[in-house]
Amino acid sequence: MAPFKFIDRVSRGLEIQQFGDGSSSRDYTYITDIVDGVVRAIDRPYPYEIYNLGKGDGTSLKEFISLVEKYTGKKAIIRQLPDQAGDVPYTCADVSKADCLLGYRAKISFEEGIRRTAEWYRAAYEKEIIEISPEAQANGLSRAASCVELKTQS
Repeated sequence: MAPFKFIDRVSRGLEIQQFGDGSSSRDYTYITDIVDGVVRAIDRPYPYEIYNLGKGDGTSLKEFISLVEKYTGKKAIIRQLPDQAGDVPYTCADVSKADCLLGYRAKISFEEGIRRTAEWYRAAYEKEIIEISPEAQANGLSRAASCVELKTQS
């Protein structure tokens, strides 16, 4: 969600919001890695197990924005805001159980995922496969998600 939103907004020259100083870190995982983990969990001899699927390490918001700029070729317009109440500085999936029982490990680095997503976005936008919808102002802070509609090709 956040990678697409940032790529979309930076590509279109729209402001993105940075809460805090950019040091907060999250464990972003490319979709193919999540699908791989789900497929590995199907038909295993471990009924009723819960697995954490993720990359297993964090990426700071500053690094995230820098990579979006790198792969969109555009400078982000950043509106820095105070930390959000209740937000934690670091989250990361502990994938050790999924690794042990399923042999799961994420294969796509965060940078590679941003590169692929920016490449897909650029190609889809140029071919007019995606149609950008205007954001609705959810709370006056431009926090509504970017919305797109994928057109079916005839």
